[in-house]
Amino acid sequence: MSDQQIDELKDALRLQVTNRAISNAHTRLGLSGQISAALVALCYPVGIIVAGPIGLWAMILLAAAVAGGSLAAIRQESAAIASGDATKARRYLSPEELIEFNDAATQIQAAASKKPMGAATAPTAQESGSTAQTAPGSASADVAPVLLPVAPCALDDAAPHLLLLGRTREGKSETLKHLVGDAPTVWYVTSKHTDLIPDHWRGYRVGGPTLPEQMGWLLDQWEARFLTHLEGQTSGGEWFVIDEAVGIMRSLETKGAKRTAMRLKGFIVELVTAGAAVGGYVGLLSQTGNSGPLGIDLDLLKNFSVVSCGKRKKKQAIAAFEKLTELRLTPEQTQQVLTMPGYVQLWENDGPCLSQVEPSKLPTKQVEKCPILDTPTAPSMATEPTEPKPLEARILDYLRGHGEAKTAREIRNSCTQSTDTPRASTEDMKLLLDSLITGGQIQRWEDGSTDRYQATGTGEV
Repeated sequence: MSDQQIDELKDALRLQVTNRAISNAHTRLGLSGQISAALVALCYPVGIIVAGPIGLWAMILLAAAVAGGSLAAIRQESAAIASGDATKARRYLSPEELIEFNDAATQIQAAASKKPMGAATAPTAQESGSTAQTAPGSASADVAPVLLPVAPCALDDAAPHLLLLGRTREGKSETLKHLVGDAPTVWYVTSKHTDLIPDHWRGYRVGGPTLPEQMGWLLDQWEARFLTHLEGQTSGGEWFVIDEAVGIMRSLETKGAKRTAMRLKGFIVELVTAGAAVGGYVGLLSQTGNSGPLGIDLDLLKNFSVVSCGKRKKKQAIAAFEKLTELRLTPEQTQQVLTMPGYVQLWENDGPCLSQVEPSKLPTKQVEKCPILDTPTAPSMATEPTEPKPLEARILDYLRGHGEAKTAREIRNSCTQSTDTPRASTEDMKLLLDSLITGGQIQRWEDGSTDRYQATGTGEV
């Protein structure tokens, strides 16, 4: 393909991008102006009643001003896009349109790089004395493309928690080991039995009908560990990592364990807001760029280092990264990511950055099946009969063994026996619970019109 044909293709693509962006700007801004003018028109009867003909003319002039302002904004934005303002153009293009145009630019650059047989080879950077790096497949050697810095992926001190994005087999596990593998304490939960983790991690597999009980047991351990950080009993970094966090959250909800799902979301939010100050960090692995199911508000995302992984699905990695970071890659940067071989990671460090992570060399082991709450114990050998525990001790054992708060009736039914003389009534139980509250051993929560009780330090409802 001749240079003239390549230039014509580039001009045609540039015109297509410009026209699409201007068209989207007209649609978006024009709709805003129409809505505003309609709202003003709806106020017309009020103007007639309040101020008679004067009010009518005021409403007409205001409607004209709103519509005129919208048209002025459309003209201003369209002129900026037409002048070649790439930032303005990207603002009015959807992620899907950006990917479409980036693909077209990549094809043009690939066609431009094909030379006829016998053509002279362009000089290398060393031969020309230049130290600048050229992206694979860049359009020309005399124009320096805007490239992503290639550097080892790292966590941002200002965003200490980790949100790791990527489809299956796109490099999330290796990236995770690279980023937090050497941390002294790492808790890891996954739904896949094939996951291999470093030897010093505590890894559990969850899933199946007992998922709510498994997550209840795990949250008991996590909340107790995090409490030691909050109380200053534990120092050093401790990570709580959830693989396929969205899938686990949704599975809990479909199994009727919405309270456990809310408890998990609450634990994540507590770590994000208070964990870093006491050495507690959360890592979330997800196949989607949608943070809503995780219970993380947009204003909390700033506390996460976002890393998007890709190998076979690098376009999806780019789209997820741009969605969560609100950064946009140029066509040259997109081409750089798409043409880099192997696993790549997009991450943010004062702008987009690119990295490749080698497979971890840490010794690994398989994850264990997660225990569950209320696991029955094996029958023991006959022993001498012992005195039954006092009712207060039975209540504390029961509440400490359950992460969820219980009502007074539930506590009475589980902690009293028919052989008790006399057997405590529900009212007796409430008085006893009040005394334990006064002693700081349990706490009470209001759930609508119902009081619920929970052992101190086992988390909120």
